[in-house]
Amino acid sequence: MADSIFTLQELKENYHTVQRLLEQLQADHEYMQKALDYLERMPGAPVPGDIAGQAKATAAMEIVRSRENTNQKLIGVYEKMYDDLRAVIFQQDISAPAEETE
Repeated sequence: MADSIFTLQELKENYHTVQRLLEQLQADHEYMQKALDYLERMPGAPVPGDIAGQAKATAAMEIVRSRENTNQKLIGVYEKMYDDLRAVIFQQDISAPAEETE
C-alpha cells in the first residue's frame, strides 16, 4: 500500500461510499416504472397496422434495454472495485488480530 495516496481507513470509507451509491442506483426503478405506466395509459387504436401500438412497444423495449445496459455497467464497476480493493482491504482484515467477545 506504499504507492497509495490514501490510508487504509480512507480506502475503506471510499469503498463503502461508492458501494452505497451504486446500490442506490441499482435499486432505483421508479423512473422506469413511471415511463412504462405512462406508455400503458396512452390510448391505442385496435386496427390493423396500429403504428401507435408499435411505437409504444418499441419505447417500452428501449426503456428496458437502457436499464439492462445500466445494470451491465454496474456489474462491471462492481467487478473493477472488487479487483482493485480486495487485496488492500481484505488482506488487511485477514492479517488483523481477531477481537475476543465475551
